[in-house]
Amino acid sequence: MSALLRYQTSIMLRSHRWIFPLIAYGLLVSVGAAASMPLAEGLNWSAAMLVPVVAFLTRSMLMAEPDAARACVAAAAGPVRAQLATLLVALGGGVVLGVAGAVFEVLTDASVSAADANKLSATVAHPAVLFAGLGTAVVCLLIGSAVGALCNPPLLRHPGLAMLSTLAAIVLALASDVSPASAALRESGSLKAAHWPGGIPLAAAAAVLAITWTASVLAAANRG
Repeated sequence: MSALLRYQTSIMLRSHRWIFPLIAYGLLVSVGAAASMPLAEGLNWSAAMLVPVVAFLTRSMLMAEPDAARACVAAAAGPVRAQLATLLVALGGGVVLGVAGAVFEVLTDASVSAADANKLSATVAHPAVLFAGLGTAVVCLLIGSAVGALCNPPLLRHPGLAMLSTLAAIVLALASDVSPASAALRESGSLKAAHWPGGIPLAAAAAVLAITWTASVLAAANRG
């Protein structure tokens, strides 16, 4: 499995498929920073932006290999492991972006309260705000990965349908009341009552990820 992960990571890096998600996430997070939001709202914003960025990073990785190369890897290592490695590498890229976004928000956002002059010391003094933001980021990361796996090959092979489905699923993930990402964003959005988004959104996001990844892996196995 480690060899497959290295192989997929090299595909992501050498094909430059990480550049667009990185630029998109940087621009989206910068838009939030320009609004001089408090720390809790800034962390919420950077977490929310993980949903579209990770979804499209996953989509990009699922479509990175030519069919011949994919068939060779599936024959050598098995389609299940090959598909799982692709999803894991995309998720790992999302983790890197999420950590970078959280660090950026801590260094640039407004202080937690008027009494805190230094942003970094304010974060240390109010760890609940930071933990709430990180918990929300985890939920959004999982949902973004689930969206990418569900709405793209091998489950949806038509390029136009896959793109439209990905966009629609992103909107639903951020706006629908039943979405774990939306629930986590709403629950951690209050500056004065910032707290961990709770076990329910996190557990629901993990369940959605497990279901979509299983469906994607099984579809890859059937295709192989």
